[in-house]
Amino acid sequence: MTKLLVESAPPVAVHHRPARVRALFDELASTYGAAEWLSGGQLGRWRRSLVAALRWPAAGPVPVVDLMAGGAELWAPLHQRLGERLRLTAVDFSAAMLARAARLPAAGLVLRQADALATGLPAGSAAVVTCAFGLKTLAPSVYPALAAEAARLLRSGGQLALLEFDLPSRPWLRAAMLAYLRLLPATLRHVCAEAAGHAALAQYASAGTQWLALQAALEAAGFRRVQQQRLWPGCARLMVWQWS
Repeated sequence: MTKLLVESAPPVAVHHRPARVRALFDELASTYGAAEWLSGGQLGRWRRSLVAALRWPAAGPVPVVDLMAGGAELWAPLHQRLGERLRLTAVDFSAAMLARAARLPAAGLVLRQADALATGLPAGSAAVVTCAFGLKTLAPSVYPALAAEAARLLRSGGQLALLEFDLPSRPWLRAAMLAYLRLLPATLRHVCAEAAGHAALAQYASAGTQWLALQAALEAAGFRRVQQQRLWPGCARLMVWQWS
C-alpha cells in the first residue's frame, strides 16, 4: 500500500501567532510612546531615514500604504516631506493601535483594520508601500505572503521600504545591545510598571528578522533591491525595493 506524503508548513512559533501579536499590541497601545524613549530617540530618526531614502514624485498626490502601521508613527515624517500631497493608508490589525492613530490631527490619513498579508485594498493603488518595525513579529513562513501583498498593492515602478531593528555586526556593540535587551524587562518593571509589556518587543528584537529568507521571498515575487543600509549606530536595517 502506497502512503501519500503531504508536505505541511512548519509550525508557527507561539510568539509569531497573529492572535498573540494582536493581543500584545492592543496591550501596548496606551504606552506605545515609551518605545521612542526606550530607543533614545532613534526610532524617530530611523523613520525619517526611511522617508529620505525613497524617490518621491515631483508633483501630484502620493498614495502610500503603511503595513503593520501601529499608531501611524510614519505619518509625521511622511507629511513633513510630502505635505498635503500625502495620501496615507495605515493598515494594522490592532484596533487599539489604530485608535491611538485616530488621535493624530492628520489630513490625508485613512486607518484600516486589516491583516498586512491580506489588506483588501485595491491592486495597484500605491506608489509606495512601507513597513517599519513590524517585520520582527512575522514568522519567516509568511514572508512570501507579505511580498505578494506588497507587489499586488504597488503600481508599476513603485517602491517598497522595509525598516527593522537589527542586531549590530560589530561584536562589542552586539554584546552591549543584547545586554541592554536582557536588562530591559526588569528595568521596566521597576521604573514604569505600566510599560512593562514593552519587554516583549525586546524579545522580538533579540530574535531578529530572517533577512536572507525575506530577501529570497521578495526576489521571487519580482522585486529588485535598490539599496540596503545599516542605520547609525548599526542597530537598524533599511531596505528599499522596486516593483517592476
